Amino acid sequence: MKHWRNIDRSVVAVVLMLATTVCTAQATGKLRLNMEPAGQTEYVLDGQYRLRDREVTLLEGQHRFVFWAPERRMLDTVLTVVAGGTSDVRISLRYSEEYIQWRKRSERYESQRRWGLYAPPVVAAGAAAWMVVSYMNYSQAHRELEDLNDAYAASTDPGEIGRIKTEEIPAAKDDFAKARTQTIIASSVFVVSAGATWYLRRKLSSRTPPLFEDKERTRFEGLVWVPSGNGGTWMAGLSIPLAR
Repeated sequence: MKHWRNIDRSVVAVVLMLATTVCTAQATGKLRLNMEPAGQTEYVLDGQYRLRDREVTLLEGQHRFVFWAPERRMLDTVLTVVAGGTSDVRISLRYSEEYIQWRKRSERYESQRRWGLYAPPVVAAGAAAWMVVSYMNYSQAHRELEDLNDAYAASTDPGEIGRIKTEEIPAAKDDFAKARTQTIIASSVFVVSAGATWYLRRKLSSRTPPLFEDKERTRFEGLVWVPSGNGGTWMAGLSIPLAR
């Protein structure tokens, strides 16, 4: 009888141990992550694992996720795993402030570069054409004035002499003065625009485009830490597969 009592106690102990194990064991669930931008988003799970997996099987309950993608702002959030089920989660990361400011600086740089490279040469070419036309008008006005002077000296008709002296020569002198002034202005504009073209090209050639510093990436790289005998090391770039 004592022997059977010992067996009964052993069975009860085993049953209690199994019951305790079943009660304390946690079930698992699955998370299906729809991440944007697709193919670039990574995340750190529970401060330990750096992953890219779109589906992960985890113990039920809450788990901390920190999502990141190049040029995007980190998203630190908590997701809840439901036992025995699959939960779809959509993650969309916004552009980081550093990236937005870099884009603005880059657009200004490109705009200034385009205007600096193309606008002055166009102005210089227009000024050169204006200078050539003005000089041709100046030369023609000069020839017309000389022809009138020759006609005045060679004419013997008093009426023609009077007309040339009082009407045609003064008008020709006025046209000659205007053509000369226009030629001077056009030449000055050409010289200034040509000098501006040379100066801007030289200045733009020494400028460098703005650089993008992804500070969010630096922060994300430092999230996973592995203890060691010397205190610990940062586990940047390490991926650990989990059960699926």
